Amino acid sequence: MDSELEGGLKVIRAADADVDKVWGVVKSCSDWLLGEKKLDHWSKYYTREIIEKKIKKQEVLLVYQGGGVVGTITLDTNPVDYYTEENLSHFSDPSAKAIYVSVVAVNPEVQGRGIASRLMKLADDVAKSRGIDYVRFDCRAEYTDLANFYQKRGYAKVGSFSEGEDQNYLLMEKKVI
Repeated sequence: MDSELEGGLKVIRAADADVDKVWGVVKSCSDWLLGEKKLDHWSKYYTREIIEKKIKKQEVLLVYQGGGVVGTITLDTNPVDYYTEENLSHFSDPSAKAIYVSVVAVNPEVQGRGIASRLMKLADDVAKSRGIDYVRFDCRAEYTDLANFYQKRGYAKVGSFSEGEDQNYLLMEKKVI
C-alpha cells in the first residue's frame, strides 16, 4: 500500500529491508514513553525481532515526510496475540470484521503535528475500503492524554484489562461502516 496523506506525508508498506527504519521509530517512542511518561510497556515488549515478525505477518506501514521516516502504524485483521477471549468479549460485536491497530508511533521530534491523527484516519479509511466494520486497539489507561486523543477522534472505550500493577489498558473501538 503506497499512498499520500495530507501534510506531505507518504505512506508505504514496510518490506523486510525496512526493519531498522521501523525499529528506529519504535525505539525512539519507547525511550520517550519511558523518559517522559514513565511508561515502560513498550520498552519491555518491543524488540527489533518483534518488529521483524510484524513486518512478515502484518501490514506495517512507514510514514515519510521530507524524505525521512517520521512514523509507523501496524494494521491486521487478527486481534493482537495477547488479547484473551474475555478481552475480545468487550468489543461491540466480537465476531465482526475489524482492523486491529498496533504500534502507532511518531518520532518524538515531530509529535504534535497531526501525524498520528492522519494515521488513525488512514486506519479508518483502510477498514472502510475493505468493507470492514470496526477499527480496534488498546492503549495504556495511565496515559490519559493518549486516551483523550483517541476519544476525540471517535473511538470509544469498550473495556479494560490489566497486566500487573500499574499496567492498565483500555480497549478502544470505532464503527467505521
